[in-house]
Amino acid sequence: MPLVKIKEKYQVTLPVEIRERLALKVGDLLEVDLKDKDIVFKPKTLINKNQAWERLMAVLEKVHQQNKGVDPAEVERDVIAAIQKARHREYRKPYAKRRAR
Repeated sequence: MPLVKIKEKYQVTLPVEIRERLALKVGDLLEVDLKDKDIVFKPKTLINKNQAWERLMAVLEKVHQQNKGVDPAEVERDVIAAIQKARHREYRKPYAKRRAR
């Protein structure tokens, strides 16, 4: 595992193997997080708000086309169930950690 040195202004240089594996380029964004005592970098991409909106509308149009003839109440129930399931997965672990303290 390569070592990096913290330089002035707390800058580090990512090893070439890491940059190549992740296809990182100058100007790319990395999200920095702390997991226990490990520093974790995750490549991130920003998109234009208008592009995101257009993509969302295109997906919604496909969904509407696929759901023609389906009772809107049934669709709403499915969406609510999916949201609850996602929230349960997202919040279950942090809650368990808080209770364990």
